[in-house]
Amino acid sequence: YWKDLNLIRKLISQLINAKPEEIAFLINTSSGTNLIARLMNNGEILYPKDEFPASIHIFKRLGFICKKINPQPNNCYSIEDFKKSINNTTKILIQSHVQYLTGFRQDLKKFGDFCTDNNLINIINATQSFGAFNIDVKKQNIDILACSALKWACCGYGIGILYLKQELLKEDMLPFTSWLSTEDPFLMDNENLNLILEARSMDGLGGTPNFPALLTLKGFYELLKEIGKGNIQEGVNQISKRILYLTNEFLTRIKELNLKIITPTSIKYRSGIITVENDKAETIYYNLLKNHIYISLRNQPNNTKKTLLRFSFHYYNNLNDIEKTIKILKKLV
Repeated sequence: YWKDLNLIRKLISQLINAKPEEIAFLINTSSGTNLIARLMNNGEILYPKDEFPASIHIFKRLGFICKKINPQPNNCYSIEDFKKSINNTTKILIQSHVQYLTGFRQDLKKFGDFCTDNNLINIINATQSFGAFNIDVKKQNIDILACSALKWACCGYGIGILYLKQELLKEDMLPFTSWLSTEDPFLMDNENLNLILEARSMDGLGGTPNFPALLTLKGFYELLKEIGKGNIQEGVNQISKRILYLTNEFLTRIKELNLKIITPTSIKYRSGIITVENDKAETIYYNLLKNHIYISLRNQPNNTKKTLLRFSFHYYNNLNDIEKTIKILKKLV
């Protein structure tokens, strides 16, 4: 298991163009953001208004000043909107690569350059994109990345990935460590506080990581390699193309229905998520459920009424799935 752990760390670092010593394996995205928040110094944070709660929750609890950035009318977030809100106390920018509610996909390269130019720490939640869209932490100037591997990587619950730029890691700042965080832990020396100054010192928050889930992560890497005919980045590219093809077909079909499309429709901002709004959303949701079509019934943030339907296309979906869904939708809207 331990040999596999080191191998998997190397494979994941290759996937996002990081160093193995910059990768830690945690429980989920929340464990990553909890860890990150305790590594940061005080300073104002900018984040998208509709950001997933796990990205920002702990920063607010710890007293960081957090400023919301409103979306454009098409539910996109532009660099200009963030730029207008920067002041001399702004230190951190936090956002998801793909927004969980609308499916908006951010241009990581442009935003990474923006953060570098303005001396901002760039933190990315990649749960909705890891394994489906290419991520290059060096080229895209990402300082910190946290994600769960339960979605596109199909690893199930209990496996989180944290990328932490090596320059940000300092021994006196490591917030969660335990016996496996030390050099030579299997000497079982309870006087040993000689910490490994790498992200892996925080694997499993210093304890035993989730080995079964990590082995499935290795399987996902092998799947990417197979899809890409030996090239993992090409594997991700093929998955991206597949997802965008399916969402394009679905968008073409639902435009004729009485459904308000919330998702940005431009292909450069699109992901695998298509969200629509309708007052009969609950009725539609339960009818789809009866027909073994599984989507998410959602509400707008701060609104208890569930009027949103989120369709999340995976690479194993096909045109027959879309056809079946459209037939049912036509009867309901």
